[in-house]
Amino acid sequence: MGSDVKNEFTYDGTTYSLSKGFYSDLGSNGNGTYDLDIFLTTAGVSQGGFSGLTGTGDGIYLDLNTTTATGVVAGTYNWSNSRENFTIVPGSSILLDYNYETFTGTSISFTDGTVEIAVGGTGATITFSATTTDGKTVSGEWKGLPENI
Repeated sequence: MGSDVKNEFTYDGTTYSLSKGFYSDLGSNGNGTYDLDIFLTTAGVSQGGFSGLTGTGDGIYLDLNTTTATGVVAGTYNWSNSRENFTIVPGSSILLDYNYETFTGTSISFTDGTVEIAVGGTGATITFSATTTDGKTVSGEWKGLPENI
């Protein structure tokens, strides 16, 4: 992706804009790791609603596991089928025309992938690449200050 972060992801030949980032600390996995969910979304999604997010839009859901109970943690997260430190696990997906209140729309699960997170004074840069259940790839990146939901 290079030094110019474009705040977008590409899937199946289509590029989608990413304007917002959200994260949720879901607590301990019971093995010394912690569940961290990150949502990178288009402008139609905002904080609110039962799930913490409301609205309809496109986005990326990253189900990550980290070493600390709070906040976005810098590092490389590699694919795993188990919740270990610095892993991205099944459940991670592309969300297209997805309604965050009714959980309806298109969800395409990842089967493999890597996430890089860099944390700095102005927020975080999240870069990702994954393979989906339909055998296609998705890649992109987002830079900003993610909101805690």
